[in-house]
Amino acid sequence: MIVLILAITSVIIIIANSIYAIPSLVTYSSIGRFGEVGYYASQPMPNVPPGLLVRVFLINGSVVEPVRAFIDVYANAPSGIVHVSMGYSLTLTVPFSNANWQYVIGRWASLGIPFSDYETSMLIFITYVRGNESWIVPLVIPYNVGWVIKNSRYIVVDALINVNELRPNEVVPAMPGITSVNLQIPSNHSDYTTYNCNLNAPNHRQKTTFKPEIACLGFNGSLPTAWVTWDKDVVQRDQGVEFQLIAGFVGMNRWNAMAAGYGDIGTSYSAEENWALGFYPVVFGSEVAQFGPAYWVTQPGSVYWYYGGATWAIVNYTVWFVNSSMGTYHLGNATVFEVLCVPPNDHYIGMVLDYGNGSVSLLYYLASKHYLEYPSSIVNYAAFIYTGQEYLYQCNGLVINASTPWGTVYVMPPGVETAYGLSPAQLGTTLTSLSLGSGGLGMPPPQTSTSVASTYIEIGGITDGVNLYVSVVDVSGVYGLPTYVFILNATNFYGNPTTYTCKYGKVTQIG
Repeated sequence: MIVLILAITSVIIIIANSIYAIPSLVTYSSIGRFGEVGYYASQPMPNVPPGLLVRVFLINGSVVEPVRAFIDVYANAPSGIVHVSMGYSLTLTVPFSNANWQYVIGRWASLGIPFSDYETSMLIFITYVRGNESWIVPLVIPYNVGWVIKNSRYIVVDALINVNELRPNEVVPAMPGITSVNLQIPSNHSDYTTYNCNLNAPNHRQKTTFKPEIACLGFNGSLPTAWVTWDKDVVQRDQGVEFQLIAGFVGMNRWNAMAAGYGDIGTSYSAEENWALGFYPVVFGSEVAQFGPAYWVTQPGSVYWYYGGATWAIVNYTVWFVNSSMGTYHLGNATVFEVLCVPPNDHYIGMVLDYGNGSVSLLYYLASKHYLEYPSSIVNYAAFIYTGQEYLYQCNGLVINASTPWGTVYVMPPGVETAYGLSPAQLGTTLTSLSLGSGGLGMPPPQTSTSVASTYIEIGGITDGVNLYVSVVDVSGVYGLPTYVFILNATNFYGNPTTYTCKYGKVTQIG
């Protein structure tokens, strides 16, 4: 990949030197395994206007060469996607002045949010056909709305089709009446509404032998920031156990688009965020109590902090080849899950219970339908076992014992020490202050311009007979949401592993 970046960059420089100008590269980054994008402040090559330039390269073993492909470009708007341009070529140029792109920019400008506070993106599909096989590569390219308005950037995308790594689609004749797959979601849901997010563009698509078809299912409502999920055994066997989900964030938050079978394909939306959330205890019980500020739960489910008023989408892309003499052929499809817009207003953030009809249940449902994957990246395990004498086990991360006026609580903070650069002693002091009810998260101010995130669970009420297994899951690589999830079980860790690897070589008793 690095060799390819250097090779492509050298070609750009050679071309630039031939016209006595060196392009001003602002930044260059990879898009997963599927491409690279360079942002230039000056013209990177002749006859390229400010805007987007997409180039397609075929990788076959050690050979890397330009190749003709069908390039289809969409712009993400605050509430949907808009088709911008398409063509079958080695490259496709889309100037900022493109009418459909300008239409989307108008939608963003109407929000009244300063352009420096967020970045949106373009959604690109590349389809390459060779014989009776085809390859589709989805890409998401971040950009700032201000660049378009000021006409001040050149965005160069190099899409990489690696036929040795990507599984090809079979090109098959289309039967009469066949259409793309309809997206399905649970009929019983709350905390979000659904709608058609394929927005009409001012200019219609140009006619080509390639016929793309888009099904865009939009969601508006509560976008989870962090959550805890528990099963029925926890409710039945661990009554009286309580927890608090505490989270905080300072800096630029990034939501990555995920494509089924491809994984991360780029950041679809990013925004400056600054919030601290916590101190809403959840208690497991056989009946709902009528006192206190706590959530009393009597059934399996989830609780999550969320951004209200956010929009996100599932995009199912299907492409056909239509020729009057050859007939119609199905070339393949790709499904993308992406966040479109997250309002910057901090007062939109809240917490809600989900008993199978909320946004967390939606994510699990999408995994069951293979639009997404189930969380699998476990970053920490902890087990609480109490049989007259308390045993607490930690695996890959810290579990901190903190005394409070209400009893002993245990804090599991995945990634906090790394994020803040705190020593274990400093971290313990910070989290103990939280347990004692001090305001805010006690987060130290960031020392650099990088983002600082903190997500952890605080568990109390461990008494005789409790068996509680806590699995901490990094879901950023599954849902594209930059957060951790805590899954509670009463009999084993999440996924019922027979073995698991711990940082210390084994689960270590610490209490």
